Amino acid sequence: MKRLTLALAAALALCGSAQAVILPGGYTSLSGTTTAASPQLAGTVIEDDVVPFAFSSAGGTVTGTVQSRVVRSTLDGTLDFYWRIISDANSADTIALFRIGDFVAPLYSGDYATDGLGDIGPDAAFKFPGPQVNFVFGHEGGSELGPGMSSYFIFLDTSANSYNRSAFYDLTTHSAISGPFSTFAPTAFVPEPGTSALFAGGVAFLGLARRRRQG
Repeated sequence: MKRLTLALAAALALCGSAQAVILPGGYTSLSGTTTAASPQLAGTVIEDDVVPFAFSSAGGTVTGTVQSRVVRSTLDGTLDFYWRIISDANSADTIALFRIGDFVAPLYSGDYATDGLGDIGPDAAFKFPGPQVNFVFGHEGGSELGPGMSSYFIFLDTSANSYNRSAFYDLTTHSAISGPFSTFAPTAFVPEPGTSALFAGGVAFLGLARRRRQG
């Protein structure tokens, strides 16, 4: 009886925990998850790099690093892709969007991991019709990524078994967009034509995001 009670408690705890969410299109709210709630996220890091960024914004130069990581799941052997943004203490502006383009997958499932390093996570994701996902900080009353802060690991959980450096990311403030940086993505799928045109439209999207928060 004691074993049954413990098993039931564990099942209820798992059901009450947030899991990685499917991003169907448009805005999806994010609340973070853990490997306990999403066991497929547990795995072995097979690629990890840290790339610095610096770009001009209205307040000055925005600086920091992005850590990109590929993890092979111990549950099913598939690949998950992670990114963590670290803003320098003397960075001149907050980061509102982290945008990933040319990341092609049959299903987009993602969130951020609260059981690792970081201060805050994006509170929403915006999935475009093409292979682009914007992770939005401060969209639903949360905090934007300010100087001296770091994000939790943001991830996309995929069914891929192989990868290369075929995707891109950039970072945006409310007045500027960084240049694009290459990042890891699945190799099993071919990017759709014209994705780069979608990826260039960040300023208009920022205006829309700001109006949604103020509305």
